[in-house]
Amino acid sequence: MKFNYPVLANPEICQHCKTCMAACPVKAIKDIDPRFEVDISKCATRSDCFSCVMHCKSHALVLKQADTKEKINILTG
Repeated sequence: MKFNYPVLANPEICQHCKTCMAACPVKAIKDIDPRFEVDISKCATRSDCFSCVMHCKSHALVLKQADTKEKINILTG
């Protein structure tokens, strides 16, 4: 099973508007000045979520995809 998780692939265009944080239903994105940190273990609990990427006005966030093995590694630490 695959799941999606966000990556701040283009930090130089991030506007720090925090719209992604507000859109995240599992609160996986934290503001760690001067960047954002994504707790992908929270993203791994959902296979269909990409709210943060959809709400990113600057397109700084992109989706990456992981497979089941990566998901297990992420969830078990």
